This record gives sequence, structure tokens and C-alpha cells, in this order.
Amino acid sequence: MIRLKHLFLIFFVAQGFNLFAFEPKDTIIYKKAPIENFKSKIIDAPIVIKTSPTAFLWGGLFPYTSEYRLMAEITTGRTQSEQVSFSFIGKGVLLKMIERSQNYTGSEVLKVNGWRVQYAHKFYLIKKKKFAPSGFYFGPLLSYSDIHISLGLKRYYNKTYYDFRNFNANLMIGLQVAKKKRIAFDLYGAIGYKSNKAFYHANSVRIDQLDTSDYGAFYTTNLNLTFGINLGYSF
Repeated sequence: MIRLKHLFLIFFVAQGFNLFAFEPKDTIIYKKAPIENFKSKIIDAPIVIKTSPTAFLWGGLFPYTSEYRLMAEITTGRTQSEQVSFSFIGKGVLLKMIERSQNYTGSEVLKVNGWRVQYAHKFYLIKKKKFAPSGFYFGPLLSYSDIHISLGLKRYYNKTYYDFRNFNANLMIGLQVAKKKRIAFDLYGAIGYKSNKAFYHANSVRIDQLDTSDYGAFYTTNLNLTFGINLGYSF
């Protein structure tokens, strides 16, 4: 038989273990680092789709041509963007008005078709907490175009035409107002180098390069000046 004093001893020993078990201890608590959202690290880079009303009025070889230009600009950093454009070149709107008013015949009207590609890299001068493509900018602008002009429908159908080729490399400066899901307005000017060349094709046979010395200083000079306005939508 277990005596009463033994029961008391067992009871007090058990209580001691319980107190030891619940005694507060010094511990180091490691908090898990919050999981970062990967999307939060990505710059919300708007894409701006634009066109140029100024190119439509006097693009290419004024007054013979007009450009129907489609442009795309995408932000590649907080202060930089890439811009590419493609233009279909057709008969100038002013030339069309002149031909219609003078009732030109099929042998007198001009047939015009061509294209242009452009590339620009923009550096935006903006403050903290603001992002491209909005603000003042500068950067290189490269352009190449090829335009065919036939004197009359007969020459056009016989693939007889003048071939005007232009390359220019410029430094441009401008101001663009474009926010996400907003109308974009882009005003720019550029200065640089240009090279104009002209060829004559008859029945798909290329003749030697034409002498353009009598085409005027505006065409023959290597100095290139460009001014334009672009309108678009940013999303």
C-alpha cells in the first residue's frame, strides 16, 4: 500500500514538471520575408500607337507625295523608349487638287507609290517618379525611303518611272505628352545628314544614276531639317 506521504511526494514532483514545462523561455522568432509580387518590379510600359498629320500633308517629295504613316513606341526603361514606323507613300494631296482642277488627261497625271521606314531611340529628361514616354526627349532618328514616280498612265503600266531614294540620320529633340490610356501628342524637330539619289527605270531596266545638280539646293544639299507632329493613343 502506497502511503499518504508518498502520494504527496508524487503530486509535488508532477507539479514541478508542469511548472517547468510552462516556464517562459528566451526564444528568437524568425519572421518570414513577405513574398514580393513580381509584377510590382516591372515598369508599366505603355505602348503608343501614332500617326503623323504633317507627313500626310508634305511627306516625302513635296508637293508630289504624301505619307500615310503608322508608328509604334514602347517604353524600354524609366527614361528610354524605342520607336519604329512604316509609311505608305502616295500622291500628294496638293498635287491631286491641282490635277483635278486642271482636268489633266491620263498622259499628264502622275502615278506615285513608295514606302519609308524609320527608327528612333528616345532619351527622356524626366524627374523621379515619372516614366517615359512622357516629357522632353532627344535621340537619334534614322530614315530610309524609296519613291517611284511615273509620268502618265502609259509609262506607269510599262514600269517606266523615276526612282527617288533618300537616307537620312538625325539628332531629334521633342516633347511628348502621353499617359497610360490617354491621347498622345508628340511635337519634334531634327537636324542631320541626308543623301538623295535618283534613278530612271525603263521597262524594268535600270539606267545609270541621274545627275540631280539641277534639282535645286533643297534636294541636293546634305543638310537635313525635319519638323513634325504625331498624334496617337497610349495604352
